[in-house]
Amino acid sequence: MLELPVPQPDDVLTAALDDLDAARHRLETWRNDAETLLESAFTSNTAMQARDRIVAQGRGLRLRVEAATLLDDLGYTVRTRFPYPVAYRWRESEARISAGDQQAAYSAVLEAAEILLCYSALLALALAWEAGIPLGSTTAIKAKLLSGRSGPGFGDWVAVLEEAASSRKLRALPHQHPIYGIRSLLAGEDAADARQRLSERRNDDAHLRRLDPIDLPPAVTEAFADLTLLIERSRFLADLPLVHVTAIQWDSLTQTAQVHYRELMGDHPVVPTKTAAMPRNDLEIGSLYLWDSMHDLHLLRPFLTGLVCRVCRTWSTFHADLVTKDRVLLKSLEHGHVHPQPADTASALATVGLL
Repeated sequence: MLELPVPQPDDVLTAALDDLDAARHRLETWRNDAETLLESAFTSNTAMQARDRIVAQGRGLRLRVEAATLLDDLGYTVRTRFPYPVAYRWRESEARISAGDQQAAYSAVLEAAEILLCYSALLALALAWEAGIPLGSTTAIKAKLLSGRSGPGFGDWVAVLEEAASSRKLRALPHQHPIYGIRSLLAGEDAADARQRLSERRNDDAHLRRLDPIDLPPAVTEAFADLTLLIERSRFLADLPLVHVTAIQWDSLTQTAQVHYRELMGDHPVVPTKTAAMPRNDLEIGSLYLWDSMHDLHLLRPFLTGLVCRVCRTWSTFHADLVTKDRVLLKSLEHGHVHPQPADTASALATVGLL
């Protein structure tokens, strides 16, 4: 018995076991409801009553099964349970591919891959800074922010993720820390190869080395397969909600705050506001946070910012793209639109080491 590999108990494992047990009970309840309904087929006074009851009461059970079955579809999971920037770009890729416009589909797939790596890298930067662990890959990002020509791109996000994966200091963080999922994104030869192929395609497309229309259909298929592989490797994002804090009410007597927030998971920014009680008073209204499996919030500002886009009037997420003498230019992860901010925004970027 002493030699059995028993998982060591911690808060994450306890929560996972509780969730599994709750799921088992829920599935058993659904099965019992279905069996009870089937057994009642011959207990009605008339055949018409039996038919109406089975159709009406069985509708809810059928819808539950259909909804649960959809979770086996990766596309459905990404569109509904991934962070908004990634889910939005994935939906656009699927829509472009289904419409048959090969050039638009090819560009959408490559942009979706870049945004997946961009979002993951921004999380890595925010979590590393919070932990007091500097990343050398920020040097190239600093140079591009101040260049006045082009902001950080595909290669810079890959450099951040690769450094995060190899950092010994990050490896020393608790195993339940959200950085561990991010560090594993590009691990493995298959993920590295897919990332490399997408990087080369993105570089060629950006430098106007466009494919011949004859070569586009297989290129779209291959690029989407590589994107799908990376999306599969990033399923951990479904367990790390992107949260926008909208209001806070602090109670000094109980030392708790009623936090009103929007959980930006799925491909649309219009979501209901939720409320949670938290024992901390350092949260910022209007800022974005990462909610981990330990129910703790990690500040993402200024690496990731949520604003209403001045171009499309849609609430979007932004990252710093360029810095000039009089303003900071933010770029939307969802649409690529540019949003100017006052120059004093640069002080926040300097605080976290990006300037």
